[in-house]
Amino acid sequence: MKKLKKHKCLASMNDKVKNVSTFVDLFQIIVRMKTKYLQLWLLGCLTCIMSSCLADTDDYDHWNTSNCLIASFKLQSDSIPGLENVIFTIDQVNGLIYNKDSMPYGTEINWLVICQVTFEMNPSVVEVFQASTGDSLSWNMTDSLDFSDYVRFDVYSADQNATKRYIAKLNIHQQTPDLMEWISFSGRLLGKTVQEQKVIEWNNYYWMYVRSTSGYELYHSPLTDRKTWIPVSLTGLDGKTLILSQITEYEGCLYMQASDGALYYSTDGSAWNRMPDETLVVRSLLGSINGSETGKTSPVLAAIIQDDEEWRFATMAADNQWERGAAVPAEFPVSGFGNSSYESMFYWHLMVVAGKDRSGGLSDAAWGTMTGLSWVRLTDVRTPWFEKREGVMLTQYDENLFLIGGINAANEATKDIYISLDKGITWSLTDTLIVFPETYKARGHASVLVDKDNFLLLFGGKEKNSANILDELWSGRINRLGFKD
Repeated sequence: MKKLKKHKCLASMNDKVKNVSTFVDLFQIIVRMKTKYLQLWLLGCLTCIMSSCLADTDDYDHWNTSNCLIASFKLQSDSIPGLENVIFTIDQVNGLIYNKDSMPYGTEINWLVICQVTFEMNPSVVEVFQASTGDSLSWNMTDSLDFSDYVRFDVYSADQNATKRYIAKLNIHQQTPDLMEWISFSGRLLGKTVQEQKVIEWNNYYWMYVRSTSGYELYHSPLTDRKTWIPVSLTGLDGKTLILSQITEYEGCLYMQASDGALYYSTDGSAWNRMPDETLVVRSLLGSINGSETGKTSPVLAAIIQDDEEWRFATMAADNQWERGAAVPAEFPVSGFGNSSYESMFYWHLMVVAGKDRSGGLSDAAWGTMTGLSWVRLTDVRTPWFEKREGVMLTQYDENLFLIGGINAANEATKDIYISLDKGITWSLTDTLIVFPETYKARGHASVLVDKDNFLLLFGGKEKNSANILDELWSGRINRLGFKD
């Protein structure tokens, strides 16, 4: 801001008008005068004095001439599409100029570009160093510059008493955006032989339920770890043959059924109790369905139950009351399926894919429901989108449905990946960008999860139905899902 000093014309005014200390006092005296012509003459004189005072700016302080800050920064080139739209951030504290939103992968900066810079105060000199060429120059603010690497600006203030250094860099994504890269965590997870395994994410932990030669065991690991698995006591399940693959979370509890049809629940993952209705025979836990935000549907636990000789779809509400639905079609999978819930058109849906039906036949179909009481086949019976299989991994990822691996009728594991863009109606085999590396062993019956950083996690799995669980964890992510804004 300009600072007004005591001006010499004010001192002169004080000498001529000894009894008046300010222009306001003088104006008031003029107004009280009775002679009109004298008033006009004196007002004219006062106007001239004030104009003279304002016109004489030699003693004003100007803007700080030591200011050497860059106010705005922009690049432009007709040979680089989109460059003119790139927004740069100027970090005045650390002297950095960069674009937070990187330019697309493959953008080539092989042309000199026009650099448009404005300053808070015109500098005396701007020295530029171009890292790509190693050249230094005194920049005239119009010559094009090479931004294929960083460019350093040394800005000298108008009075040459201050200097400010900036490092400017144009960020470009260095990864193929649609490529899915996979990493295998080194080392073993449990370091022991396991026949069955199910890993879920619940209550800020990963919970691993296993069946080993010692019986059923439980381990957990913090979400930030995944490598350190701590044993947890497991009670209430002694003497039972459990279906670990169908453990389901619903309304803050975990549910799991035994092969004899008994249904168990746990509020902490460790201590399990049988449901009060001991006459209930559960043949499959299909998953849970969230309620709609409109309140038209309530969350339910979806299952297949047996009434005498008939198998029926059924749902359990939050008050533990069961509702029977339609009879289960003969070709509907009851084991070895992959399941996933998803939201579409403001309603939650549940889907199961592939698996084995009651007669032991393998499925190549996808089924869906909104209520859990009736199901429809989503895939066309005339179109085999993928090979019949069981032990598939199904999950939502990248706003689509991913179907991974499984074991076919020849008891051979696969490592193919299918994607559905239309909620399970059609499926497409992924191309070379979304495939497993050579070191990944084909498998089925693995646990699949997606973490908060958009990594798809695969725990365990089997190379054959009769094989032991692979003591492995694979992590994969499509590159663009890891790009920061």
